[in-house]
Amino acid sequence: MSNHDHEKVPEKIADDRSDQILLDKAQKEGIKPIFLAKVKVLNEAIAECGLGRYQWELFFSAGFGWFADNIWLQAIAILMPAIANQHNFPDYSSNIRMATFALYCGLIVGATFWGMTCDVIGRRTAWNATLFLSGIFGIAAGASPNFITLCAMLACIGFGVGGNLPVDGALFLEFLPGKHQYLLTLLSLWWAVGQVVGSLISWVFLAKFSCDTTLVGKLVLPDGSLYQCDNSNNNGWRYSYYTLGAMMIFLGILRIFIFPMDESPKFLVSIGRDQDAVDVIHRIAKKNNTTSKLTIQDLHDAAKPYTDLNSSVVDVSTMHFTTWGLIRNSMDEINGENIKGLFATPRLAYSSCLIIFIYGALGLAYPLFNGFLGSYLSSRLTDTGNTGIDATYSAYTYQAVCGVGGSILAAVMVQWSRTGRKYSMALFTIMSGVFLFALTQARTSVQVNALVSIASFWENAFYGVLYGYAPEIFPTPRRGTGDAFCAAASRVTGLFAPIIAVYSNAGKTPNGPVFASAAIFIFTGLTMFGLPIETVGVTAL
Repeated sequence: MSNHDHEKVPEKIADDRSDQILLDKAQKEGIKPIFLAKVKVLNEAIAECGLGRYQWELFFSAGFGWFADNIWLQAIAILMPAIANQHNFPDYSSNIRMATFALYCGLIVGATFWGMTCDVIGRRTAWNATLFLSGIFGIAAGASPNFITLCAMLACIGFGVGGNLPVDGALFLEFLPGKHQYLLTLLSLWWAVGQVVGSLISWVFLAKFSCDTTLVGKLVLPDGSLYQCDNSNNNGWRYSYYTLGAMMIFLGILRIFIFPMDESPKFLVSIGRDQDAVDVIHRIAKKNNTTSKLTIQDLHDAAKPYTDLNSSVVDVSTMHFTTWGLIRNSMDEINGENIKGLFATPRLAYSSCLIIFIYGALGLAYPLFNGFLGSYLSSRLTDTGNTGIDATYSAYTYQAVCGVGGSILAAVMVQWSRTGRKYSMALFTIMSGVFLFALTQARTSVQVNALVSIASFWENAFYGVLYGYAPEIFPTPRRGTGDAFCAAASRVTGLFAPIIAVYSNAGKTPNGPVFASAAIFIFTGLTMFGLPIETVGVTAL
């Protein structure tokens, strides 16, 4: 054997080992080796492009979706007492809280529909549609002539909003260099900002355009009728919905015309559109004022060693689908391929089941308290002698602002190797429960405001980690579907919050739902220690 041949032997052994490692990883994750090989090349290309203008623009436009998700959830909590005062609407002690039920019905359908379809027809459709849908139906909700119409409009808002978290987080992650994936956690900052903005808008309109409930049925008007809360004196909640709806449409316009986004290159290679993926990488490099050496041949060379592992792989590496082909393919995938892929291996199945359970548990705990925070604050502050709409909504705004700090802490902690994602998330969740338990013992308005604000800080921190962690553990071909299952689980359990609030004896006392929420937070935080995957320092597939 010549010296030249001797030099090739170690190189071949190294290649064989690398190929085997990739095959083992593909089997472990339940995905095709050819896709994993291409993603490895794309991750290197995205890292070569670096973190620049492209990602920061995407941070803002993806943030719009998280902003929208929380602003609508908070709006219904804040505005519900004022809506309950409307003539011929259910009062607050009866079924008005079932409006939250309607919103969550829409959220379930939206999270499932948009999350699953984004894995098969692309991320851009959901990205461009969700804000407009919530905006249009938000304006319509403000014009609702009766409670049934309002609930229908809230369900439609939920359908649009439901796609924001599973789609926007997945897409943002797929454009991030591996060492900057912590920015997905920081994206939750927008979720906290949405709460602040929703609080301020509602506070302004409710303070100026709400009826005086102390005069209802007592004051005789000049025309001889009794004073009641109607469209002549109780339009604050309507103006709030009009404003929020118009804001969503404006953000949707910004997304399309000011911050236009490309389809995810990882999604593109997952359906065989390699050249399109390469073109996207070069657009990223151009906007970041750098260059990329990536070519379509690099992707094909990476896939070549695995083309004989599956007879269909050769077609997948070069196939381009027509629009009709994509639609047919999407129907096939929705029939079960992506769903089965979430449970392809014992480790992946355990991880998927546990993270879906965690989403479901937190999806119940969070709205049990926060979904009715406006009425809770009104009741507790009245008990402590601090009455008036300004006292209630200033307290609401304080806790919303504190949530911003939680999102920032989460982004810092997830990068610390000693805590990582799952330990940070567990700590934050347990602390949320601890401070909610303490809240039940508050005796003064200062104590109520302080403990609500601290609990909000920890809640935003754990949600920031959670919504960043889940997309990282799901590989690209099934990321949207996995996120959809998580989001749907959260929304399904959230349906029970208004049912508990309306029909349970515990729900009729201010502290009852708080006790339940605190207990679920602590229990769920403990289960997070059992998550098998730590994603700190690992580039998402």
